[in-house]
Amino acid sequence: MSTASSHSLYAALAPWMALSILFVGRNPSPALLRIVASLFVSSIVLLIPVRGFLLCRWIALLGPNPSITLTALLAIALLTRIRGLELLRSQDWQAAWIFGSIAALILYPMGLGLTSMDSYTWGWGLILPIATTGVVTILLLSGNRFGIILLLSLFGMLLSPMESSNKWDSLIDPFYAIFSLIAAIVLLVRKFTFAALANPNEIGGA
Repeated sequence: MSTASSHSLYAALAPWMALSILFVGRNPSPALLRIVASLFVSSIVLLIPVRGFLLCRWIALLGPNPSITLTALLAIALLTRIRGLELLRSQDWQAAWIFGSIAALILYPMGLGLTSMDSYTWGWGLILPIATTGVVTILLLSGNRFGIILLLSLFGMLLSPMESSNKWDSLIDPFYAIFSLIAAIVLLVRKFTFAALANPNEIGGA
């Protein structure tokens, strides 16, 4: 398989798994026929021609380099739906959303014209791998399974399975960034809501 073909195959994995998760549904014990049909239909949908190009090609224009982090999280989510296994616990998913939010706030503001700091250049040197190694170590020592996902992303910085060779692209992509920011906001709202319900007198200043 050529390098270009392997990059295209890798880029198609994330949308295929995302569609498969959607089609499998939230049933904790889906039937085997539903699982097989969902995986097959997801493949067919991505091969639908739209204006002369396959749908997967159009999706690739939006996100040509799905991060290893997002790809791994989607794979775990799909396996969880299919097998009903708790591969990642709630605290592990929370760590994934918090990390994604922090990485997004560090990486993307310059692209939006909000800062002059070009953090994307960090992906060409050793700063990012060293920082990621530190985060992985902290997560693994604390027993957080998201550390294993980041470890895979760290290996990806060396193996470069996607088209981009910038190390940031192994860690985060726009889709993972958006999902993380939304999830982090939901987590914060829930936290403050629970705190308010637990201490209603403090809110009223009593």
